[in-house]
Amino acid sequence: MQNRIKEQIQRLGRTQKDVAEELGMTTVGLSQLANVDMPKVATLSKIAKVLNIPVWMLILSDDELSEIRGDVTPPLTNEFRCPACGASLRVVPTDDKE
Repeated sequence: MQNRIKEQIQRLGRTQKDVAEELGMTTVGLSQLANVDMPKVATLSKIAKVLNIPVWMLILSDDELSEIRGDVTPPLTNEFRCPACGASLRVVPTDDKE
């Protein structure tokens, strides 16, 4: 996993200047975010909203996502392996409505 902010901005045919303006920040600030290992999830969420893409696209490539999905073994579809470290991860609902 890596920071893919620049990659997604370019893929969408946008400029860092446009995206920075929509986020209410400077181009330098956005560039700094695009160069750190991993920005905060809240920051990635704001950027994804401006780009109109899911947050995962800012940290995973299509190949990494396919690898994660390929590691899911039925019927335990809520478990997968982290592509970076290999740890077994489990998705747990946070708002059970019973």
